[in-house]
Amino acid sequence: MKRLHCLFLVLLLLLAPRPAHAQDTDWRERRTDRFAILYVDGDAATAEHYADFVDGVYDEVAAIFGHATAVPVTLRLYPTLERYQQVNPLARELQGIVAHADYRRHEVVVVLSQTARQTEEEVRNNVRHELTHIVAAEVSDDRLNVGFQEGLAQYVERPAPELEQRVALLRRAVDQDVLLPWSGLDDRDVVYRAPDVSYPESLSIVAFLVERYSFAKLRDFLTIAARSSGYRSALERTYGAAPDELERQWRDWLPSYLGGGYRRNALAAYDLSGAEALLRQGRYAAAHADLETAIEWLRTTDQRDVLGQAEDLLARSERGLAAEALARDARAALEAADYGRAADLVGQARRAYADLGDVHQDAALAAFAERAERGTSAAAVLAQAQGLARTLRYPQARAAADQAAAAYMALGDRARADEALALRAFLDQRQTWLGVALLLLGLGGVAASAMRRLTAREAEAW
Repeated sequence: MKRLHCLFLVLLLLLAPRPAHAQDTDWRERRTDRFAILYVDGDAATAEHYADFVDGVYDEVAAIFGHATAVPVTLRLYPTLERYQQVNPLARELQGIVAHADYRRHEVVVVLSQTARQTEEEVRNNVRHELTHIVAAEVSDDRLNVGFQEGLAQYVERPAPELEQRVALLRRAVDQDVLLPWSGLDDRDVVYRAPDVSYPESLSIVAFLVERYSFAKLRDFLTIAARSSGYRSALERTYGAAPDELERQWRDWLPSYLGGGYRRNALAAYDLSGAEALLRQGRYAAAHADLETAIEWLRTTDQRDVLGQAEDLLARSERGLAAEALARDARAALEAADYGRAADLVGQARRAYADLGDVHQDAALAAFAERAERGTSAAAVLAQAQGLARTLRYPQARAAADQAAAAYMALGDRARADEALALRAFLDQRQTWLGVALLLLGLGGVAASAMRRLTAREAEAW
């Protein structure tokens, strides 16, 4: 069995190319839309072969992470290990190097002589793996530690024979009880000194986080790492659990991975269960963001059935967002005391959520509906009071105005309550005026009666 680091050992900045030797002047260039492929005389056909697939790999990786690194990316094809070691002297201390990535130079390196026994998919994986390092470094502001860098780059690879070798090495590490603590993966020297353990272990850690929490959450981990003091802080902020607890969960999960779970990969057979769970929870915005990224990725693959399912789920998330918008508008209408419009919007929102089979907002919508109904009833009573006032039925109008004012006060609608109270005050004033008028009319009647009696007596005297 080949040792893992004899297949892939990504050195990142450790092996950044030294100043060019004289022989470096013989580089030729083949441009594609995404890459500047550098090769030497005699390797033009090989450069052409890489040109056939590298842009597709770029699009895959960009879609996976939702991040397109600047183009062109340099892809330097060293013809031999000796030529590579002349420019990278530190590489002489490490055996079996196939490729490395230098994100600061925006360069991917492949040593062609080391790829002779690789399958076509493994050759493509070299580029996939290294380009992932560049993208992950950019997204995380180069704060993603070496262990997670290597685990992530391996996870993005397509299924190939070396996966079985990695799993075999991991089984041996488990059997010999030599697994590294997660803290060890924070140390570049530890990782590269024991690649037979660190590489398959880091792959399994990433697989665990993806399977347990989704690939979308792993992307969040990268962006959060850019704003964190270290991997522990980034893990806790992303997953809501202490790193030690995550490590314990990973160890409990590891037997299922070694038992065959390693064949599951969210990118080779995209797992939509995370988005489905978000939809079941009524978290439509989060599901929508997850599915948009998934669909962008799936369109670069041949997973047509999964793509169709993702598009259907995206449509469901959009209906959910529309239902949420109706509920928000209903709340806003209530706050604006537009009770009739609120009642209409609540009805629309209820139908939208019912079509989704979502009951999460039933209680809130019921409260909105009840409030809208009370507001509508209060408005009807106030309108009745105004109608009674116009027909001078002041006592009845005043009672209705009092009822409307009390209803609006209970709703917290001070403006409408003040309107009802103002009507009551107006009615009180009118009743006072009416009372005075009636009193004066009565007094006038008494005076008139007295005058009539006086006049009658005077007539009798005559």
